[in-house]
Amino acid sequence: MLNRLFGPNTHTFLHVLGLCGIASGIPFNKVVMSVSMLFIVLNLLLEANFKSYWSNIKSNKIYWLIFAFFGLHVIGVLWSTNLTEAFHDLKVKLPLLVIPTILAAKPLLVKKHLNTILACFVLSTLLISFINFALYQHWIGDVEYADIRGMSMFSSHVRFALLISMAAAILLSFMARYRNLFQLTIVGVVVWFTFYTFYSQVITGVLTLSGVFVFFVTVYFWKRNKAIAISFFSVITVSSISLIIWLFTPIIVNPADYTNLAEFTKEGNPYKHFFDFVSPETGKPIYLYICEEELDRDWQNYSTLSIHGNDKKGQPIKQTAIRYLASMDLTKDAVGLSKLTQKDISNIEEGNASSKNYGIMVRLYGIKYQLNNESNPNGHSLLERIEYWTAGIDILSSNYLTGVGTGDVQDTFNSYYIENNSPLTPENRHRAHNMYLTIFLTFGILGISLFIWMHIGHQ
Repeated sequence: MLNRLFGPNTHTFLHVLGLCGIASGIPFNKVVMSVSMLFIVLNLLLEANFKSYWSNIKSNKIYWLIFAFFGLHVIGVLWSTNLTEAFHDLKVKLPLLVIPTILAAKPLLVKKHLNTILACFVLSTLLISFINFALYQHWIGDVEYADIRGMSMFSSHVRFALLISMAAAILLSFMARYRNLFQLTIVGVVVWFTFYTFYSQVITGVLTLSGVFVFFVTVYFWKRNKAIAISFFSVITVSSISLIIWLFTPIIVNPADYTNLAEFTKEGNPYKHFFDFVSPETGKPIYLYICEEELDRDWQNYSTLSIHGNDKKGQPIKQTAIRYLASMDLTKDAVGLSKLTQKDISNIEEGNASSKNYGIMVRLYGIKYQLNNESNPNGHSLLERIEYWTAGIDILSSNYLTGVGTGDVQDTFNSYYIENNSPLTPENRHRAHNMYLTIFLTFGILGISLFIWMHIGHQ
């Protein structure tokens, strides 16, 4: 229709424009994505080339895999008891059908159109990362943050970290196509994405971005020298395994190694020594050389916050200070406090319990602290996820044939937590936090088989 009025490529232009809107909205706002989808559907209706749409859809094998997967969600309603949640889940999953239908009905036939859409996604992700960082640094706005995970203002920190990894992969795929200044620009943006990912301390983001880099570097070397590629990949694999071993190896403290501890501070006040908790930074007990009398007395010389109050994360500031001093292998007394810089004091006030409070290391030390010291999973992301995975695997063991149904996943988890007296508090009793496990226990063997085939069926 519009082609007759404005030229032969009008509908194609509007189609690409709508897809650019979807791509730009992915890191930013669901409303932008929804409006863009409606815009594209309207454009397709106005073009009214339905015979071509159906021909394209019929010949697209990937589309029919996706259609079958969405259909499984519909069929899964039949053995769901919570129909309200089931229909809500279908509504949430509807874009899983709409966007592939749009792309299958009117596929992108010109490569530059695809590149334009990908560029819009990268630019939107870049802009959001700048805004997030500027807000977190208080260069703009006056947002107060409980912790660094709040730095992602427009979506969850994990989701945005994955989008950054995707944007970096797109840019690296562009590298071979461009030269000179544009290539330098790509490198600069990838460096920024890398800095942002490590600064934001999202483990999932670090893992996925590292995987992107390892893949591209390995492919680069493989095309030139297979021996170097294998060597590089082997070094990365060994390093990764070593990091995992370090992370999950328990810190063993033998009290017999601490038999000659000083009993008094330099001022003559008594020390207290406990061996229950260990510092992941030093491998030593945290609560050695504790003199609360001197901590209570001298803290006010360094900070306006009361030693008996909370830090800015709502944690008891005395405990934060003790853990921070332990991470520096300092005594928890007047002498230890005197060795802290103003930056250290600010870190403690902010709620940082470790002197290694920069980049990804703070998350790694935090995880190691959880694994070695915490029995209560609440408030500890890794320990909570272990509870979720354990529950999910147990639920799967008795529902592996057909699953629990589209709407019953959360209800099944809730029942499991109650029946097994889970230590998780009600607000922390969530689903599996693992897509493959969730699909498996929702739809059974058929569901997980179809989901995996979606990833490899087009090969």
